Amino acid sequence: MPGQHVSRVRALYKRVLQLHRVLPPDLKSLGDQYVKDEFRRHKTVGSDEAQRFLQEWEGMSRNLDACI
Repeated sequence: MPGQHVSRVRALYKRVLQLHRVLPPDLKSLGDQYVKDEFRRHKTVGSDEAQRFLQEWEGMSRNLDACI
């Protein structure tokens, strides 16, 4: 189970950074740093909060996908 969670988090992290590639350089830099900070901050949270965190970021990722 932990391996699946780590894999899911890494895939989501990579996907969000990929979505930022279409942004202007200054916004890409700002967005990338924000994502890195958020994922670091949530590295040691409990499982309930981790699930909410992933759900929110996955939803955001889907919304961005739809816009691109």
